[in-house]
Amino acid sequence: MDKPCFSNDCATCPGRLVCRCLQVTEEVLLEALTTLELKTLQEIREATGAGDGCTCCHKKLKYYLDVISYSSSASPICSVK
Repeated sequence: MDKPCFSNDCATCPGRLVCRCLQVTEEVLLEALTTLELKTLQEIREATGAGDGCTCCHKKLKYYLDVISYSSSASPICSVK
């Protein structure tokens, strides 16, 4: 699994999909996690639709929840390939 990184320039982030079934990108997910302060997989599903398809991405979505909840940085989170 790709590890998120902390960057001040998210313009360089790829538009990587985190939920292939519903075409939810990492950018959309991270925006929702930070602005809506989502704390559960169910909240992610309701806010973005991610995870409502085949559920293959649930492990990845939970990983993002963990990263956001443990992050003390105010910097945006971007992925590293």
